[in-house]
Amino acid sequence: MINTITNQTTQVCSELERETTELRWRVDELEDAIRGLKGLSGMDEPIARLNTQRSEMDFQYTVLRQMAQALNNVILDYTSCENRICDYGEQNVIAYARREIGVNDLSNISNILNGL
Repeated sequence: MINTITNQTTQVCSELERETTELRWRVDELEDAIRGLKGLSGMDEPIARLNTQRSEMDFQYTVLRQMAQALNNVILDYTSCENRICDYGEQNVIAYARREIGVNDLSNISNILNGL
């Protein structure tokens, strides 16, 4: 049977997961910076802007993570379905029982035909 190559899709899924990890790391760094600024006076406006950015990055992280999970599920479902189709196709091989056949001697057919 034919197997479709899913390597490219798997590679894209791995890249999405790496990007998700990187974005999560950046969000954590931003949260650390916000915590550091909270101890300083007069930083209310910058903290508010950083919180807005953190919220946007957190949303992007959630969306990117969901995309990676969905793509991973698509790969698993596709591979499972393809394997079931291949297995089903291989199971439908029909083997016929061997039968004995007789042998006809047609050497005297010319005499019969000449008599017609």
